[in-house]
Amino acid sequence: MLKGTVYLFYAILLGTIILPQSLMATNGMNMIGYGAISSGMGGADLALVDNVTAMNINPAGLAGCCGPQISIGDTIMQPRNHHQDQHGNDTQADKKIFHLPLLAWAQPLDNSPFILGLGFFGQGGMGVHYGNLRTPFADIVSMNQESDELSSCISYAKITPTIAWHSQDQRLKLGASLNLGYVNAEMSLFPNTSLFVDHNHDGKISESGEMAFFGMEMTGSRAFASALRLGFQYQIGKLTIGGAYLSRTKLAFDHGKTQINYSSIGLDTVQYHTELDGLDWPQQAGLGFSYQINQKFKIVLDVDWIDWSKSMKNIKFTLNKPNNNKAIPQIVVNYPMNWKDQWVVAIGTEYSVTDYCKIRLGYNHGNNPIPDDNLLPYFPAIAKDHITIGTGLSWHQWQLDIALEWALKNSIESSNSLYCKHGFEEEISQFTTHVMLSYFR
Repeated sequence: MLKGTVYLFYAILLGTIILPQSLMATNGMNMIGYGAISSGMGGADLALVDNVTAMNINPAGLAGCCGPQISIGDTIMQPRNHHQDQHGNDTQADKKIFHLPLLAWAQPLDNSPFILGLGFFGQGGMGVHYGNLRTPFADIVSMNQESDELSSCISYAKITPTIAWHSQDQRLKLGASLNLGYVNAEMSLFPNTSLFVDHNHDGKISESGEMAFFGMEMTGSRAFASALRLGFQYQIGKLTIGGAYLSRTKLAFDHGKTQINYSSIGLDTVQYHTELDGLDWPQQAGLGFSYQINQKFKIVLDVDWIDWSKSMKNIKFTLNKPNNNKAIPQIVVNYPMNWKDQWVVAIGTEYSVTDYCKIRLGYNHGNNPIPDDNLLPYFPAIAKDHITIGTGLSWHQWQLDIALEWALKNSIESSNSLYCKHGFEEEISQFTTHVMLSYFR
């Protein structure tokens, strides 16, 4: 079985690298929870988790695995994004279904308090695709094609080698996991639009009413990531306290290709080598509490801090090495993001109906990290409130966990005139299904 599991692990990892557009998220660019147990309780899991998904939550929880365990799962996400502005747009983004697989394995060492684990997780990301937006330029100049594409996709998948330890009485648990990941970024900004309005024919934009815009499409920009996650759990009677820290993941994107549409000045499409800086995954710290009210009922509470302000401050694009020597040799573009730190509060409950059936409820709230004036239509990470419900069904050595998650509708009005002259409104909601099958030996 172990040999087949290894093959399956590599197959899922390869599939996610080939299809990076399949990763989305809801606490900023993070998921509210990982695996159907955590997600069913609103992501309140730091003191609760005692299974293989602990590797990506609180690695100390891996010490709760009393025997070998393997879990495989999928998260099916159905986001709904809507954009409205004064340029004639009142449209919903393309409807898509996204998959976020997971595979994780744990093995206690014989006659030892140590447990080893290895997991694959989709950490998160963000993406939206508007295939037919009316551009703001159509209100300024006459255009043969007034509508164009606006999209983005950022995805992060990783493997998590983990070690955990428990004290002899198992009240204290400690854990550490190494996060080794692959991040992919793509973006389209009106790629079929190219404008150069030069009324006085001096070859530059020098008078009122003159303008230039060259659409772009960036693909294949990627970075390799590494970070460290540390955690603890400590039990005092019916109360368990848990905490975890994840270090900041510095990302240096390279190998990207950007197509610039210079057709309005007679150069057609020019390809540039692209580097991307300033888009990092944040450090994160959290503290959680789990209280066993009686044999059947427990409640959990988590508070997490996510340091978006340092990881999403300013994104810098550097375009160089054009494949046409008549094109501008280097272009540097800065996107001010100025995200705020995010505080997330999650609460959840679990009730054991029988020894073989559990039901779960949860709620998750995180403040919107994006300032209204810095919101971009193709980067709408603005979900705030989530409600969840789940169940766990056991049968001999097998356990099936299912959770349903609703990101409640949230809308933001922005005065950011970078692409919409008179401001705009973005709205987001999402329905997510989590399924996880576990085998215990």
